[in-house]
Amino acid sequence: MHSLRCYWFRGLTLAVLLALTQCNKEKPPGALDRSGYHVRGSKVYFLPNWTSRAWEIDGVDRATFEFPLPKGTDADYAKDKQSVYWRGNKVDGVDPKTFEILDSGYVRDARNVYRSGTLICDDAAHFEMVSGNFIKNSHTVYQLYPATTPVSDDPANFREIAAQDGYSFCADLRHVYVNGNAIPGADPATFRILRGGYTRDAGQSYYFDKPMPEGTKIDSLEMLEGAYAKDAARVYHLGHVVEGADPATFVVTDDKFQRAKDARQEYEQGKRKPKPESSDQPSPGGQ
Repeated sequence: MHSLRCYWFRGLTLAVLLALTQCNKEKPPGALDRSGYHVRGSKVYFLPNWTSRAWEIDGVDRATFEFPLPKGTDADYAKDKQSVYWRGNKVDGVDPKTFEILDSGYVRDARNVYRSGTLICDDAAHFEMVSGNFIKNSHTVYQLYPATTPVSDDPANFREIAAQDGYSFCADLRHVYVNGNAIPGADPATFRILRGGYTRDAGQSYYFDKPMPEGTKIDSLEMLEGAYAKDAARVYHLGHVVEGADPATFVVTDDKFQRAKDARQEYEQGKRKPKPESSDQPSPGGQ
């Protein structure tokens, strides 16, 4: 009898230990685990970061679940035989059989292109990245920020014409853009990049996406260092007139801190620097 009880107790203990082991195998990841996907037993979890709580991804086919994918990471895209997932959430409509990760955060299947789990292009076969601000397909050009928005129906002629000094210039036959912003009135046919955000066409000069102040003499406009420019009559900083500056004697002295001077005055970031008080003035009440 004693032997039977002993065997029964040992069997119960073993069953409890197996159950606890299985529970631990399926325990969600926590603060000490890396962010991303975690396969625990028959379950798949996603942990956004160490300050967040992981959640179980419903409906995953554990046997075919894959991560990381080629060009991917442990925390972006994953897939199984029936679905694609972005950061732990199912992306509706994506075909996992033809799914692939491209560069710069883009992915596609045989039909569509996505970014951050969002559909942005319905013509995957003709998808093209124009710049950091624009993409295009066979029928439309899209601006990516602040939201994916159609901006041109002329993808055949839409192109990046220059990328320099931190500025990306794009154009089609009707419009010119800088860093994703349209330059109102700019003529693509005669548009030229000068330097440091300054540009011009046959009839107007611009700084970034704004026309230069009225009266700017574009034929004598000269680029200086430190976001400065000048023409025969005035000096400019970031496209604005530097009041009182003499273009004939104006020179940049420190382009890093945007300091300059002319024959009468010193300037910093396009503003006059206060002249220091003279040290040889007599003190109040002095003789």
